[in-house]
Amino acid sequence: MKIWNIKFVLLQQQYIIHIVEQKIINSIENSRIAYIFVLAEILKDPFMQRILYLFLLLSLTACGQTTTNRINNEIKNTKTNKHINIPGTRLYIIPPPNFKVASTFLGLQKGETSMLNIYDLVGGNINTNAATFSKAEFESKGAKVFDFKEIKVNGFPAKYIHMQGDASAKAYSIVFGDTTFTTMVMTIYPVADEKTGNEIINSLNTIYYDKNKKIDPFETANFSLDDKVSKFKFFKYSSNMYIYSIGGIENKEDRDAPIVLISQFPKDNTMTAKSIAEMMVKKAQQYGLKNPELKNTTTEKINDYETYQTEVYGQMKGKSSLLFYCVVAKGDKAIVIQGISKKDIQTNIEDFKKIANNIKIK
Repeated sequence: MKIWNIKFVLLQQQYIIHIVEQKIINSIENSRIAYIFVLAEILKDPFMQRILYLFLLLSLTACGQTTTNRINNEIKNTKTNKHINIPGTRLYIIPPPNFKVASTFLGLQKGETSMLNIYDLVGGNINTNAATFSKAEFESKGAKVFDFKEIKVNGFPAKYIHMQGDASAKAYSIVFGDTTFTTMVMTIYPVADEKTGNEIINSLNTIYYDKNKKIDPFETANFSLDDKVSKFKFFKYSSNMYIYSIGGIENKEDRDAPIVLISQFPKDNTMTAKSIAEMMVKKAQQYGLKNPELKNTTTEKINDYETYQTEVYGQMKGKSSLLFYCVVAKGDKAIVIQGISKKDIQTNIEDFKKIANNIKIK
């Protein structure tokens, strides 16, 4: 996979981390942040613009060519033997030609150029998560919007957009759900490859969602660990995020209870454990971390994996906080362990490290 796809997935997942943190740390079920806006932010990111420029070298067809297929106003399907389940989600789809199930993110990919990424956020209320999902908002972020409309997906209210935030890539996105879940389907393809764009639209029109499907949270996990070594136990899985809490239970009464979030990212040889950690810290600052100070940074290997570990001290919403980051990498996989603590910091650091030191990449 080319680096622009990896960057795309990485930034999406960082934004999802923020949404999950908001829900757990602050007990805010109805976050006003519309996480779908990450698409526009990614496509306008300066680094992304440099990477996406590489697609100009692939532009062998007329740039004036346009997509002729349309999204259905009502996507209503029954599951067929041509549908496949995207592992780790409750969504089924008939894949576009030559798209395969991705091994490093939840979705499908076509070679090194096109992708379809899915986030199935159980517990995410569509009325708040997509409240500000609008053509005007995307255009205010600099995107060129070709089409935007409200539709339905298997009876659920949905919003659809076809947009371009860079000269070299176009994107489709659909967000749908109800008061108990929000599912986001994000796609991207080269601007000159309208054939693939049409095939993606055809595929999106085949979406089938099984709200009652039971998800095995570790089916798509690229890691394993024994949480018996720490007071933090597996609590919940949400949109490719593994959440560990004290005793494995939800603590609604303590909004400052420490947690551990484990996420997995694609990686290539232009990225390092350190660069991923630095990106995480930068994003944390964008989402409210003030006056960060890094301490006790080390690159000592864990289980012979490339490793970068650091403790970030700062303020979050006026409270002294610790963000513990440990990134371990092997081949095309990177695992990020993030511990968050606002009290009993030194005690919690030790348990964060116990989890990190126990990680194994599959």
